[in-house]
Amino acid sequence: MKKLLFPIAAVAAIFVSCTEKEITSPEVQSGEPFSFHASIRTDNAPDSKTSLSVEGSTYKVTWDEGDQLSVVAVYSDNTTKAYQFTKGDGDIFSCESVENPGDIKALNVFYPYDKNQYAMDGDYGRAGMSFGMNAVQNGTDDAAHIDGPLYGYAQVADGQASVAMAHASALFDIQVVNNGDSDISVSKISMTAGEKTYLMGWFQINPQTGAFKLGTAKYYISELNVTDGTVGAGQTGHFYITAAPFSMTAGSELTVTVTASGEDYIVKKNMERDVTFAAGKVNHVTNVAVSPEPSLSLSATSLATTVSSGEIPLQVYAYGNWTATAEGTKGWLELDKTEGNGDATVMLTLAEPESDSEFHTGTVTFVNGELKETLTIQHGYAQKIGGVVWAKANVGEPGFFVSSPDDPGMLYQYNSKTAWAADGDHAGMILGSSYPVSTSWSAENDPCPEGWRVPTKNELDALVGTKATKVMIGWVEPVTSGFSVAGAVLGLDRDLGRTATSSDMKGGIFLPCSGNLNWKSGEYQNGKNATMSTATHIDMKGTACRHLMYLSTDETGNNNTMRLPSDNWGCGELAGAWPVRCIADTK
Repeated sequence: MKKLLFPIAAVAAIFVSCTEKEITSPEVQSGEPFSFHASIRTDNAPDSKTSLSVEGSTYKVTWDEGDQLSVVAVYSDNTTKAYQFTKGDGDIFSCESVENPGDIKALNVFYPYDKNQYAMDGDYGRAGMSFGMNAVQNGTDDAAHIDGPLYGYAQVADGQASVAMAHASALFDIQVVNNGDSDISVSKISMTAGEKTYLMGWFQINPQTGAFKLGTAKYYISELNVTDGTVGAGQTGHFYITAAPFSMTAGSELTVTVTASGEDYIVKKNMERDVTFAAGKVNHVTNVAVSPEPSLSLSATSLATTVSSGEIPLQVYAYGNWTATAEGTKGWLELDKTEGNGDATVMLTLAEPESDSEFHTGTVTFVNGELKETLTIQHGYAQKIGGVVWAKANVGEPGFFVSSPDDPGMLYQYNSKTAWAADGDHAGMILGSSYPVSTSWSAENDPCPEGWRVPTKNELDALVGTKATKVMIGWVEPVTSGFSVAGAVLGLDRDLGRTATSSDMKGGIFLPCSGNLNWKSGEYQNGKNATMSTATHIDMKGTACRHLMYLSTDETGNNNTMRLPSDNWGCGELAGAWPVRCIADTK
């Protein structure tokens, strides 16, 4: 949902900036130590990032331990060399090995350090990072550190230098007011100034004059992904985002979008006059009011696991207090959180099934006031055969497996997500050999649960073999297998497959007798045959179009009662509806 809020005020400031050029990594060679003092300039911009006031507290942008500068030394013969300097005591930066420091006449200094270093290009250098990369977060002490690129220039006389660093980016203080009655979570802030104004990208600056120009990789938007965006009820959160220095003409529009608790809040300001947002200045965007109504959604509402055990994260998107209640999950599923406020990640811990015949279906219901979302979880349906994970049961309704392997499930036409029952009204079913025209099963039409898909002909061939190879199929009957219907055990040697039971499938998968819907009439037929569809078929112009598997009690294939995907199939069967057995999606 997009919410359009009231206008904001724009603040103009002084216009300065910076540039650089990538060269090789720092030069490693013999030389002499060299140090200089690096301060952060505030004299030209008293309302600067270097002194940021938030709710009565002043955060000074200071050097931190481990800070490193990229330094391009300009020698007396106008050659340049790049060095890496590291902060020592106070604001002193040192390099242990500098070639001929006595011949250095000027220093071009950049922060943050980049392993590619910087080199000068005429009067300009080229900065090694894009604007917005180091924008700070929500009003914590992190705001005390440098929030964007710095540059500095110093003449060197008698081996002495003192570099005054200046900010190369403009800073915006986005003040988000939570007018609701519980916490909100700001996850993203973005800013645009029209399609002709670049707010991010590679930039260039003359370190002596501050003259600014943009280089390559230009972007119209500056974005900040917030890592700590909680704002309490009735509180104001300060979020800081950097941009390249830019100007706007009268009549143009600045847009700030705050994403909080799943909604976008948009503030727009039409410039009443020409405005310049300069480096080293704080521009306050006040009172971005956020008053979300209770909300609740999940990153998934159904889950069929492709793993036998482990942890799976579920993202809860909410505004307000929520609770979670599990049903039918005792002994095989645990939640690390059953309540929360706002967005959260709930970790689902799954237990290993005790046998390959153990299946579970349970639900976890999330409630926020009158809002309710339910996650359905199916676990124990994954069987690894030959390094590939196959489902142990057919697809029922789209996105769900049936509850047991001997349930035939629903029937599906090729490249269709419409489920048809083995009996009942089939009015509206598309019949005839002209259906469908596609030669692969598209992802949007795949009826398998998320993380699964319809297998290809080659994948099914690898599971069951071909008549030219060893066929891995064993037929079983209810009287000996314990299944409610007859069917075939796939993926095992025939003799071993014949010994599989409903309580011990020997590591194979059971394909029940399920039949199909006739491609001409839509009527149900072949109820005593185990059938299965694949996701590929050959060119419609050929005499053999569909790849299916069609099995009965005769496993030899001598009288055409066993047909494999490698066999020829008529084009008319493309319009028939067949069961779907899924494979884990590894793409």
